[in-house]
Formats: sequence, structure tokens, C-alpha cells
Amino acid sequence: MLSQIKSPADLKKLSAEEINQLSAEIRSFLIEQVSKSGGHLGPNLGVVELTIAIHRIFDSPKDVVVFDTGHQSYVHKLLTGRMAGFEKLRQRGGLAGYPNRSESEHDVVENSHASTALSWSDGIAKGFSLTNQKDRAVVCVVGDGALTGGMSWEALNNISTSKNERLVIIVNDNERSYSPTIGGLATYLSTLRATSGYEKFLDWGKGVLERTPVVGHPIYETLHGVKKGIKDIVAPQGMFEDLGLKYLGPVDGHDVIAMEKTLKIAKEYGVPVKEPHKFAKRHAMNCGNPNCVMCGNPRKTFKELTQQEKRLFQDVDTTTDKHSNGLKNDQEDLL
Repeated sequence: MLSQIKSPADLKKLSAEEINQLSAEIRSFLIEQVSKSGGHLGPNLGVVELTIAIHRIFDSPKDVVVFDTGHQSYVHKLLTGRMAGFEKLRQRGGLAGYPNRSESEHDVVENSHASTALSWSDGIAKGFSLTNQKDRAVVCVVGDGALTGGMSWEALNNISTSKNERLVIIVNDNERSYSPTIGGLATYLSTLRATSGYEKFLDWGKGVLERTPVVGHPIYETLHGVKKGIKDIVAPQGMFEDLGLKYLGPVDGHDVIAMEKTLKIAKEYGVPVKEPHKFAKRHAMNCGNPNCVMCGNPRKTFKELTQQEKRLFQDVDTTTDKHSNGLKNDQEDLL
């Protein structure tokens, strides 16, 4: 299945069953290839279905897709006809580990550091608006780790004042950057993940009322008109909407059908910014420990782990742990 995908247009013909098969093949391919070359495996295993959904709903390269950080783009590269280049990933003559304009017309922004993509996306969307290219959209996939950077919030401040941009921001909330994401924003996103009942409540209410003869539809429309107040109670996403962003979500990041439904709404909404909030687990490589430095951000090649090797990595200390413990010991020595 994967070898037959030469461009995003090929994805639009696939059935739900074929999409599931393709997702499994992509994960197997990435594990095999990254095991030889090294690279960012975990982030890409976590965005397989998301990237498929984006390319099925939007039309790259007419619509621009930007990743923050760019190392989440391996799946994007596979779906845009660059499967062969993975044999030399991050090596001379092979694919870059980040988006690269010289590789494909589907890569527009070459970004290897976090928190830059929202500014890029704002600028590209403004360019489309100023040149009257109303049929072109920008999709910005920003990780929750990247969203903690100041540049992201400077960009959001600018985006919130824009009225004619077709810009979709997807918060790829996997609770990690290189290490688990911490701080106020991480806590806030965690709250949103835990309060996804609003969308289920609204769907249930619509189904019941629409089946009620005569008065059902008017009652639903009345309730829908005050939905922001209901939504703030059930799912306190007000921070994003207070910035002028239409908020949609959270959405299961491994459910292609749910993401496609949400992305269609976002694409057709017709206001400057829409924000689906997608959450997904960042897949560890093999050892089962999401904090393992080898699995989260492998800088060296690796091999399929035996059961004994898996046990060895269960309690591995990350580089951050070692530095933290060293500083703590130094402090205790001084005292």
C-alpha cells in the first residue's frame, strides 16, 4: 500500500480499511528505516493518522502544511512521494531530517527549531490574502512543547487580529517535547483533554432534539445559540476563544474519521483562525518506556530490542536526569 502512494492525491481514493493498513505500514517502515539511520522516531509515530487526515482534506502543495517542530514531517515526506530517500535519511544524498524546499514542492518552510511555525504560517496566510488567493489555506501543526515558546504567543497575538486569513492551527498535544511538557500551558491542555465530554453532549442533544417533531429543531437552535456558555462550563477552552480563535476539539489523534470531520469544519469555517486540538500519545520505539531517551529522540541507530534489553531500558536515566542529579549532589556538597 505505502509503495503505491506517490502524492497526497492518492490518499483521497482510499477506504477506511485501506487507511488503517497504510497507517500500520508507515509505522513499520519508519521503525525499520530510522533503526538504520537514526532520527526522530517517536514524534512521527504519533502523527501518522493526523498527517494522513490533513492530506486527505487539504490539497498540498496548493494548501501549505507547516510543522512545528519540523522533525514531525517524516510521514509528510512519505505521503509526498519521497519513500526512496529514507534509505539515506539525514545522510549525504538522502532526505533531510526536516522539511527541505529542495526536496519537494510540498515543503515550504525549513524549520528545525521550535516555536517558529505560527509566525511563518501567519505570514504565508497574509500573503495569500493580500494577493487574493482565497482558495488557498495554511495548516500549521504545532506541538504542545513548541506552544510553550514565546515566539508562538507573539504569533498568536498577531493572528488574533487578522480577519481574512485561511489558517488552521492544529495543536498536536502529545504531552512531550524532548521530555514531558510541564508548566501552566501543559496543565491547561491536560484539563482540555480531560473534559472532552462537551462534544459528546452536544452530539447527543442534537440527535435527541432533531427526532422530536415540530419543536425539536427550534429548541436545538436556541440551545446551540448559547453553546459558548455551555462549553465554558463543560470544557473550559476559553483561553483560545478569548484570543479570537475558533476552538474545535479535543479530537483523538489516532482516529482518522474524527480528525477528517473536524478538519472539514475548520477548512470551511471561513474565519481567520480555527483551532482543532488533537491529542495523541507519542509512541515509544520498542522498550515501552515513553521517557527513554533512545525512543523519544534517538540520536544513534538502534536495533529491535530483546526482552532482556527492554527490561534494561525500563528505568533508564535521561540526560536531563543525570544533569539534575549532578547539580543536586553538588549543591548538597556545598551545604
